[in-house]
Amino acid sequence: MAKYAASDADAIAGVPGFIAASQRWGIARMARLLEVSTSGYYAWRTRRAATTLTPRRQRRADLAVKILDVHAGSDGAYGSPRITSELRDRGETVNEKTVAAIMAEIRIEGISPRTFKVRTTVADPAASFPPDRVRRRFDQGRLDAVWLTDIERHEALFNREEVQDLLCSAVAAVG
Repeated sequence: MAKYAASDADAIAGVPGFIAASQRWGIARMARLLEVSTSGYYAWRTRRAATTLTPRRQRRADLAVKILDVHAGSDGAYGSPRITSELRDRGETVNEKTVAAIMAEIRIEGISPRTFKVRTTVADPAASFPPDRVRRRFDQGRLDAVWLTDIERHEALFNREEVQDLLCSAVAAVG
């Protein structure tokens, strides 16, 4: 019995009925009777499966072409939800998760919108700003030289204004 007989396995596997007989008696027994290795048969089966397009693989390949077409038509902007919608408009029955998986396989993605940032302060360019008399040096080295103020709003329940001496941390609260 030949230990490694890939070429014989190719020849025997092409014989009609070999696969049906192997299901009845088992691969190991068939290989022993035909004097070929089981590894040769399995190697042939793997090579055959890799080159033969199953209906599922053919469908995914067709969808990949259609997805690339829609993606290119949108100048690369569409992601899986819009591509799925477009394919459905064209009469294709397809799931968004399938489209997303195929897009990941062929390494394409849509353009994500920028995240929304809340702008709480809009500066008026025509507004006049008070002069900076301490030139951003808040510690002058003596008492009562620099005072600052802050208005706090706590959930619109009350307003409080604080005036603080930075050197001695004296606080005067108003309101």
